[in-house]
Amino acid sequence: MFELNDNLEVKAESFLGTMIYTIDDFYKYPQEVDDYLFSEPNKIPLHKIWENPTFNAVHFEDRRHEGYSLDSLDIAKVYQFLSKLCGQGYQSAEIVTNCTRFKRHEFNDYENCHWWPHRDGGYNGIVYFNDDDKHGTCFYQELVEKPDMPEHYQPWGAKKDFIVLKTLEPKYNRFVFFDGYRFPHGMNICTDRYFGSEYRKNQVFFFDDPEFLEDYRNEDLI
Repeated sequence: MFELNDNLEVKAESFLGTMIYTIDDFYKYPQEVDDYLFSEPNKIPLHKIWENPTFNAVHFEDRRHEGYSLDSLDIAKVYQFLSKLCGQGYQSAEIVTNCTRFKRHEFNDYENCHWWPHRDGGYNGIVYFNDDDKHGTCFYQELVEKPDMPEHYQPWGAKKDFIVLKTLEPKYNRFVFFDGYRFPHGMNICTDRYFGSEYRKNQVFFFDDPEFLEDYRNEDLI
């Protein structure tokens, strides 16, 4: 199912000392992957629903597959290909997704706020599964220190506190690959398209920057 297209064209772009990779027509059978992952999006588990406090399932839905390691689905070959591309390792070959929609409420002030600018531990890969050319992924420069809050309690950040450095445009079955440790990043929620029945759907891949791993180990020793 997770078979990559033949003769993939990898577009590489240098950006502020890092590389961004874009691959269109990533999967050979994208509709099969889409149907498998997202045929019943309302049944995908709510992300970090155990957090307290949380507004997940109150003002928005953040649903994710996480930790799904299925030997019968050869996702490992995809991870191996991407690991060679970015030069970073990964902890396990898992199926991970983002599936998000919003409720019409003043809490979701997308006109004045950015959605959850954050860093991850290394390169991030995203496959977009909506027919959409607007709601991709933004890179940010933070102008103020971000408060230490649970992810789903204060996910929006005021636009005045960030500079948008770059926006990656989405496309169905497009894969983008970038340094999620170097750049704060997040979904580009720029219209109310996903403020109804439709979910914004991605498959994601996470890799580990050696510097992040070293910092993580040092924190564990403190």
